[in-house]
Amino acid sequence: MFIFFNSLKQHNKSFFWFIVHVLLGASATISAFPMIIFFYVALGYSFINLFTVSATERPRLIAEIIIYFASFEALGRLAESDPFIPYELGKYILLFLCPLGILLSRNQTAKGMIGVVIIILSIPAVLFDESNQVSFNDIKFNLLGLLNIGVAIWFYSTLNLKLKTLISWSKPLVYPIISVLVFTIIRTPNLDEVEFTLGANFATAGGFGSNQVSTILGLGVFVVAVAILLNYKISGYKWLDGILLGLFTIQGLLTFSRGGMIGGFIAIFVVMFYLTKLSVKERMAMRIPNFKKFILPVGILLFIVMMAANLITGGMLLLRYMGETQGTLAGSAEKSLNKITTNRSDIFMEDVDLFLDHSMLGVGVGASTYMRDEYKGYAPHVELSRLIAEHGILGLIIFILFIVVFFLNKGYAPESISKGILIALFLLGFLATFHSATRTYITPLLMGISCVNIGSMVKDRKMNRRKGNSKGNSLARNRFQLQTVDKVEELPA
Repeated sequence: MFIFFNSLKQHNKSFFWFIVHVLLGASATISAFPMIIFFYVALGYSFINLFTVSATERPRLIAEIIIYFASFEALGRLAESDPFIPYELGKYILLFLCPLGILLSRNQTAKGMIGVVIIILSIPAVLFDESNQVSFNDIKFNLLGLLNIGVAIWFYSTLNLKLKTLISWSKPLVYPIISVLVFTIIRTPNLDEVEFTLGANFATAGGFGSNQVSTILGLGVFVVAVAILLNYKISGYKWLDGILLGLFTIQGLLTFSRGGMIGGFIAIFVVMFYLTKLSVKERMAMRIPNFKKFILPVGILLFIVMMAANLITGGMLLLRYMGETQGTLAGSAEKSLNKITTNRSDIFMEDVDLFLDHSMLGVGVGASTYMRDEYKGYAPHVELSRLIAEHGILGLIIFILFIVVFFLNKGYAPESISKGILIALFLLGFLATFHSATRTYITPLLMGISCVNIGSMVKDRKMNRRKGNSKGNSLARNRFQLQTVDKVEELPA
């Protein structure tokens, strides 16, 4: 039987699926219904596939369903497809499918138990409200992201994967983001008509929140850049992937929302750092291509794109990333941490005051928005400050558990390349909590994926050689191409 996700990851179908998602993004600028129809047909067929694959492969298929369909959240928001594609689509998918995956996997880990503890610690703050103003929507808005992180860590930590499988997930992760890129490009007015100031730009973000769009596009930059470094083709063609990387970068920069792009660049550098730690012997043993020949072209491409974006904006882009505002340029305001962070630091300090006044259990989920003095009514952008203000000491423990998960991921990854990718995924999701809290699916999804268990490719190949495994020997004789994941890692019907 035709397996949807096998097709989505196959190298010889990469260009086809690339074009499909370009068309989805373009059509969504006119009507959301083509995208809605595709979403439900593909989702329904994927659930049919659950009954046709072997029982041992079902947890992995559920993981891929979550990755792909949660990523439609951003396009759904841009195309205003609610209620057909709910505004919080990614959070609902994670909340309902991760427990299903846990039931099917039945492989519990110590790391997964940290996710359980996070879920338990998040509950007490739901039971009271110090502001007496919190609505059900406030609770849903502020709690879902935290619950998602818990269930995502719990579920994805049960999965044992090969590195090739993890890399193949880049396609279902980035294809819907390509649709977002196309949507924002088409919806962006003529750049000569766009007024670039030293604030976030909604015109270049498809008319939607530039902070969220920048976060999504930053993830796109990371996925495509790492794919290029590993010689893994997203679109089926290297030159097209290069163009895709340039478009992701320039469109993300033009949103003038810094957090998402900075996070994407940091994650890329993390992967590059760990790749440099691979010895030639290790790289040959794992059949990893010589990524160093791609570093200079990728670096030059990103530099040219950033300079072009700065010229397009009349030099405003560089000033924006330097933390300048209209007030600091005019001399009417001093450059301060609060100015640079667009009021986030002052909101953070007010949340700290709430924590000091209600340190035991906090003020209750959603209540911090209504209890600040100067920034009353502002939703927090930093998840740490929301956690400690609304959950008290339990929120601080939850944040510490995030750090514990990070070090567990770092410690258990078998090789430098696995370690680099898992750490980068975690950091990208974690850093998003400092500028977007948990407003998008990105934080729980990436933190969850970073918890998968990767088998050692070197050990596998040594075992194959010992056993005289003809398939292993054949692979050893041929130059390793990461595209072989499409053939080796198919889900058996």
